[in-house]
Amino acid sequence: MKRNISLIVLCIIAFCFLYTGSVYMSESYILFKYFDDLTVDLITSLLFYLFQAICIIIFIFCLKRYNHIFNKKRTFIILLIIGVIPMLMSMLINNGMLITFFSLIFNLLIGIYFGYYITLLARYVPKEKTGLYFGIAYAIGSIGTYILSLVGDGNFIINKEASVVYLILCAFTIYFVQSSDDLDYKSNSTNVKDIKYLNYMVIIVVLICSISILGSNLYYSLPTSSNVNWYFIRSFYSFGLIIAGFIIDKKRSIGEIVVIASLTYPLISSSLLSGGFTNTLVLSLSYAFRGFITIYYVIVFSDLYHDNKDYLYLAPFGLFISRITEVIITFILMHTNISNTIVLIFSALLFIPLLIIFNHQQFIKYHNNPINDDRRLALFSERYQLTNREMEIITCLKEGLSDNEIADKYFISKNTVRFHISNILKKTNCNSRVEIIRNLNKFEY
Repeated sequence: MKRNISLIVLCIIAFCFLYTGSVYMSESYILFKYFDDLTVDLITSLLFYLFQAICIIIFIFCLKRYNHIFNKKRTFIILLIIGVIPMLMSMLINNGMLITFFSLIFNLLIGIYFGYYITLLARYVPKEKTGLYFGIAYAIGSIGTYILSLVGDGNFIINKEASVVYLILCAFTIYFVQSSDDLDYKSNSTNVKDIKYLNYMVIIVVLICSISILGSNLYYSLPTSSNVNWYFIRSFYSFGLIIAGFIIDKKRSIGEIVVIASLTYPLISSSLLSGGFTNTLVLSLSYAFRGFITIYYVIVFSDLYHDNKDYLYLAPFGLFISRITEVIITFILMHTNISNTIVLIFSALLFIPLLIIFNHQQFIKYHNNPINDDRRLALFSERYQLTNREMEIITCLKEGLSDNEIADKYFISKNTVRFHISNILKKTNCNSRVEIIRNLNKFEY
């Protein structure tokens, strides 16, 4: 690639999240001028997330069905420009119903923006760095939103002048999108869609649904506490995202253990809440642990693409599950009076499918070593733009065949074999045949 596309993708996610997250916060606070607290909670926690979820699933459908349109950065840029209109209207007008209407339109577009930058993450960031890059990008956006919320004692984000800042953030997002390549959505040449792999995807969906429901259920049931700095707590979420991304990338099994452990923390934190700064610290740790959940449901579906390019369109599906789960949990908590005992029993039952999945042999097999030899070679060859003949030569090298044996096998001269090997060394930036095979064996993207 001509430029460091991974860093460009990081910037796209960071600025897009900072832009949309800040506008979301502004819209939420502005609505308090026109509606009571319960109505604002209904709009921001239920309708906004519902509209985002709707457009995430629409984006998934469109990327699969109309990839010749939705795999282009031009489409992303056009949608970012279109989004400026409802953003400005929600910030500049003085009518509660109209602000709600334009805010809902903007949140529809936010869902599409989510879909775009998560597919960019899956497409251009290597598998071993996906968690960290996503965590850093989201952390930058979260910290940036926190800083904006401090300007003018918190009044800046509800003023019309904030729209100028949001236009600048949108412009930076467009600039970085323009600096990137197209999504280049192409089917993997191996095109493996066996029943076992499809079963694995079903397991992944059940896993993320369980984690998302359990996480939302527990974290939304955290007791509200007075004398806490909610802005500080929100910024603490950023540290959790970065740490989670680093750990999950380095050792997925350890990251999964922390994900499961994080689901139990709200139960512990409830007993630790007392008063003053202690409450802020306890709730801050809750958000730090929640960073692991956020990273995990994005990374698991990104892995599907790293395994098989046919599944790029599924990359945002984890975020869709998260959003729709939060909508359901919010609706239930707002319209029913469920006792804490019922919540605890339901939460305990949800741990059962998690434990079954993490001990399921098919999950372990595909999750820890998802790429078979043929598919790994195909992805390796695609990454380094190897020819079919060069792929055959690598296969022979892996089998330990000599130059003469390779020449006899394919009815070519020994010099031709050496010519192909020389080209492979140059393309893969390797110094020896042994290094080629070693890099192939550990190749994951």
